[in-house]
Amino acid sequence: MTYIEVNQNVRKFAFLALGFLMPFSAAAISIFLTLIIILVLFDKSCYRQIYTNLKIPLYQSFILFLILHILGFLWLEVESINWHKSWMIWMIPILALAVDRETAKKGVYAYVIGMMFAEIYVYYNIFSIWEDYINGLYGDFLLPISHIAYNPFLAISVGLLLTTLLAGSYKNLRLVVAVFFLMTMIVNMFMTGGRAGQVGFIFIWLAISYYYLKRNISYLFIMIMALILILFTAWNFSPIFKERASRAFDELSSYDIDLSKKHNNTSIGLRIHYNKNSFNLFRESPLYGHGTGSFENSYKEYAKKSNNLVINTSNPHSNHLLILVQFGVLGLLIYINIFYQQVRAANLMPKNYEFRAMAFVLPFFFILISFYDSYLWGHHTQALFAYLTSIFYRTEMYQAQESVQK
Repeated sequence: MTYIEVNQNVRKFAFLALGFLMPFSAAAISIFLTLIIILVLFDKSCYRQIYTNLKIPLYQSFILFLILHILGFLWLEVESINWHKSWMIWMIPILALAVDRETAKKGVYAYVIGMMFAEIYVYYNIFSIWEDYINGLYGDFLLPISHIAYNPFLAISVGLLLTTLLAGSYKNLRLVVAVFFLMTMIVNMFMTGGRAGQVGFIFIWLAISYYYLKRNISYLFIMIMALILILFTAWNFSPIFKERASRAFDELSSYDIDLSKKHNNTSIGLRIHYNKNSFNLFRESPLYGHGTGSFENSYKEYAKKSNNLVINTSNPHSNHLLILVQFGVLGLLIYINIFYQQVRAANLMPKNYEFRAMAFVLPFFFILISFYDSYLWGHHTQALFAYLTSIFYRTEMYQAQESVQK
């Protein structure tokens, strides 16, 4: 076996391991993603494909995002902190050519299977303390990763399973398994506490249903009614969902600009607080922001000179505001261009391409949940975005499907 063959086989293993272990381990994400990138760069046969990828507008958008972070050091006036935390986004053009088309497709299945094991782990933990759980005992100790990332992972998995079912891709036993895990993941969604993921689930359910059933109003209506039934059932039978949803409403309605009041020191209250002050920070340098990795220290400086109580934070709990503070309107345009190019690429895909629906959904899903937290800055969800983007939008993936269609 030649060096090139060994390199390629190790990359295949690492790529599938990355997809499978993503719901479990931040360390596994860093190790396998770094290994893949190193192996690609040590394979000279990949250089031509890297050059070809850089001519594609979608991959150019990630390079522009990297260049933005490099140039952002030029106007940095404070010490840079966590400037490298978007590194997985920068690596998408390399990750997209790490493996062949068939292995990339298997990567999606590896991720979904990983999530199946993750939800089994969660169910085991919940039923192990069932009496305490129904009495309100809940926390991240029940989950393989933080609820901030776990529920968006679940929402994407539901979207992938729903896509295969509505597209009629599965038959016989595979159909039964897919339906079973779709149902258990939906139940798991509302037995766990990630509200952004739950909002994302609602969006994905409606978007995927509309994509496949827009010409069949009666079936689309059934899917909408099924979603209403899911939410009604969750509200009445899931103590965690009802408690956290009610709390979110109460925190929002009781919010006051005076953060010294105790009822503002809440999840929603603090997010509003961070968002408002981050927007004020953006207004100080609206064109190009405060520089790469500037948020935390710029926010501290703002807190010192502000007359209002400002509680320090490492990020504004909104990916959009994080971009605005660091890079201003210039950065926001480059950031938005990533999602625009994803949608543009999805629109060019043949209609029978199996990942076309999710290629449309993925950018809007991350735009939506990134109002709630810095999801393209956080480790797990950034990895998920990079991994799926490197698969869904590969031209050889859907061009091969297009040739079959013809």
